[in-house]
Amino acid sequence: MLENCLQRERHNVHELDFSSIKDNNNVIFDFSVKGMIAGYTTKFTKSFVENYLSKLNDVAIANENKVIEDPFENEVVEQTPLVRRAERAADKMPNLDRIDQENFPLDLKYIYPDSAGAGVDVFVVDTGIFLEHEEFQGRQGKTVVEKTFCGNNLADDDGHGTNVASITGGKTLGVASNANIIGVKITGKDCPLNSQNIINGITYVMQQKANDPGRKIVLNLSATSTDSAVGEAASKAVEAGIHFVVGAGNRNLDACGFFPGKIETVVTVAATKITVPPNQQDWITEFSNWGKCVTLFAPGENVPIAGIGSPSEITSGSGTSLSAPHVSGAIALMLANSDLTPEQSKEELLRIATKDKIQGLEYRPTANLLLRVPSP
Repeated sequence: MLENCLQRERHNVHELDFSSIKDNNNVIFDFSVKGMIAGYTTKFTKSFVENYLSKLNDVAIANENKVIEDPFENEVVEQTPLVRRAERAADKMPNLDRIDQENFPLDLKYIYPDSAGAGVDVFVVDTGIFLEHEEFQGRQGKTVVEKTFCGNNLADDDGHGTNVASITGGKTLGVASNANIIGVKITGKDCPLNSQNIINGITYVMQQKANDPGRKIVLNLSATSTDSAVGEAASKAVEAGIHFVVGAGNRNLDACGFFPGKIETVVTVAATKITVPPNQQDWITEFSNWGKCVTLFAPGENVPIAGIGSPSEITSGSGTSLSAPHVSGAIALMLANSDLTPEQSKEELLRIATKDKIQGLEYRPTANLLLRVPSP
């Protein structure tokens, strides 16, 4: 109908080289996945949307494609390099040390199942991945950037995707060091993030699931949006069997105000910090979003991460974007040894989580649950 009415060509975004499109206003971008979701983006007049399109019985949502001005909400990355060790130095990675045990003091170890996420595909829908970094070399799992929605630019020119990927499955920094890490680039230095690209990234992963229904797929998304269409796409992704993890956001607001974290079936992750010894405790961070839409917490302040300055750069960062990949890695650890559905993996996260240890929730009522990885 759109092709005939608007006299425009339709292109499947999952197969499209966006650099070949000269005029975005005169094409129809089709992000549909057969049997899962149907959707399109193109230039409409306001009157066409209000008087015709939104009144069609088979149109669920007709939303404006808004640019997200601050997609990662000023998350902090410290450029001071950390001491690098050849092996997992848990004394330098309190975030990993914390999620394998229930109580303090930290035991300076990170203990996890031997499979380490092998055979599980974690899609990092973000800014790309700096593949030359040492954290992604010599791993059992593959690390690739498979798709970009930013012209033909696959490189991580921002660093955020590399940060996230290193926590998910980096060789020494990662929760699930044998998982496959697959980058899907939806934003970057010269590629402002908008609702369209978030949905393009989500539906691209859905298409990979449709192509191979038996694949074990985790989708990690750190960006938040106020667009209900983003929430609808996330909901359909979970229905398709994708384990969907998202950061709660960094505004010290109710997480229920943002998509896709508002969607009940996704795993929405808030951020904790660890206070300094000798009286170590878990506290909600000052910036973390909170509320009933949060599934659980994970470390999100001063987390060691891979940078893009050089193949050996290790920095530290803070934000719920860095909490979410801890949980994506934990789900990968589960899936390597099971065939859990998204609903079951969420239930298992809640079952094994560390209970009632997080301080500072009195005025930010949130489930007092801290991520704990499965035992070996």
